[in-house]
Amino acid sequence: MTENLWHFLSTAAPDASVATDGTRVATAGSVRAAALSVAARLGAGEGPVMLYCGDAANFVAGLAGALIAEREVLLPGHAAPDYLREIGVANGAFVSDIRGADAIQVSVYETGPGPGIFPSSLEGRVGFFTSGSSGEPKLCMKAMDQLAAEVAVLRRQWGAPQGAVAGTVSHQHIYGLLFRVLWPLATGAIIFSQQLETWEAVAARLEPGGVIVSSPAHLARIPSAVRLPHMPTAIFSSGGPLSLDAAENAAAQFGFTPIEVLGSTETGGVAWRRQTGANMPWTPMPEVEIRADETGALVVRSPFTGHDGFLSMGDAVEIADDGRFTLRGRLDRIVKIEGKRVSLPRVEEALKSLAGIADAAAIDLPARQGALGAVVVPTEEGETALATIGPFRFSRHLRSLLKSRLEPMEQPRFWRFVPRIPENAQGKRIAADLRALFSSPELPQIDTSEIDGDDARFELRLQPELRWFEGHFPGQPILPGVAQLHIAAVLAEQTWGTVFDGREMSRIKFKRVMQPEERVSLTLRKDRSRLDFKYICDGDVVASGTVRSSS
Repeated sequence: MTENLWHFLSTAAPDASVATDGTRVATAGSVRAAALSVAARLGAGEGPVMLYCGDAANFVAGLAGALIAEREVLLPGHAAPDYLREIGVANGAFVSDIRGADAIQVSVYETGPGPGIFPSSLEGRVGFFTSGSSGEPKLCMKAMDQLAAEVAVLRRQWGAPQGAVAGTVSHQHIYGLLFRVLWPLATGAIIFSQQLETWEAVAARLEPGGVIVSSPAHLARIPSAVRLPHMPTAIFSSGGPLSLDAAENAAAQFGFTPIEVLGSTETGGVAWRRQTGANMPWTPMPEVEIRADETGALVVRSPFTGHDGFLSMGDAVEIADDGRFTLRGRLDRIVKIEGKRVSLPRVEEALKSLAGIADAAAIDLPARQGALGAVVVPTEEGETALATIGPFRFSRHLRSLLKSRLEPMEQPRFWRFVPRIPENAQGKRIAADLRALFSSPELPQIDTSEIDGDDARFELRLQPELRWFEGHFPGQPILPGVAQLHIAAVLAEQTWGTVFDGREMSRIKFKRVMQPEERVSLTLRKDRSRLDFKYICDGDVVASGTVRSSS
């Protein structure tokens, strides 16, 4: 069965097109030559080969070359330097098209057809890095015949792509590899080799009969003005359930309701659906057997898993008499953030490794479009930074420190700083309690406001649910000085569009505390990059000062 994956590439004429990046064409001859060159440079070494290529045609050549050299191939999910070091790239051979990287370079566009015999069948194993329950990147190995078995099912279910296959997802992950690379490669369809970041780019590259391989994160954000020049023969989505609104919007704009594919790295593709109405159930893929285990979790068995038994998906399931099923939510701590699987323990470990953080909890926030939130207990050093630069700048600083280790969807978007993380009587952290921290407003209730040029006045009510009162202090909450600065800066930005980030402050005076339910007046005066503020309660100025913008 594995032979089917490579039959076209091994037998096609040297000038037959395999892929294009929009301006250049990768031919069968150039891909074969580049693969043989990679194999020769790898030589008779041992150990796995790390493969990361931004271009899918270069990726095909690197993958084939490593398999020809009879080496296992490991696929990093992204190329952040700290992440590559974490998964051990420095300990083995690295094949890449990243210019300047310490790697065996591969470029099919700079390689002409050359001598050498390209095998018609390539065996071996490919490893994907996915989130494990421990928080560390977990390596999931797949034999090439497992991937070939899944491609055979794709051909059985949807035939061969009629036009070029373009995608907004990476081929370094199993879904992108199968749908963007191996399926068209096995059928002789053209691969559009660049990952397309925007729908404008997709529209510019889509050809008649083309196929789009996308994700819920992209399909939920189609600009209203985008129209495709041709109706695609298929739009695929995987990585998480697509909302009905997003499915209907895609159908209205593009003329095709996306085909959603449910699966994971471990299980491969499990089921599919097209949401032409509400509560559309999933239909198992050919060769896939499903059932519910004793905990009510969906478990699957198929030729794609490499196991004879059933594997759990971690989702609660309700199976109908006709074999189709409906998902009822996650049962573990692996969550989907904009279609990507994120390990909450991994995010927490990364947070707790940062200076300034004593403890941390990560939680997905369904009420905020499924974004990731971080509940953080600062160290004494962190408390000082928090008081000095404020929660917004401190959270941005922490987020910047995470960039070299975590993918964008793993980096928390919303932050809460607390004296301790809420626990129940059994010492367990409850997701609902963590999410409740993010429902608290950051700004006081505005009863009235008056704007007159560079002067503004707000009548505020300090409602008890303001998040600034949480834990500050237990039994006697007060509005912290850092919160007073933050509220003044945010209202100024909302009023005039100028960011007063507190980089420079002067004449800051806090004359008395402000407590829940108090009514206060806040006056603001802007003078270019300077902002003067005063909090007035019962006719007395209770806090005042000056902050400046960084621009």
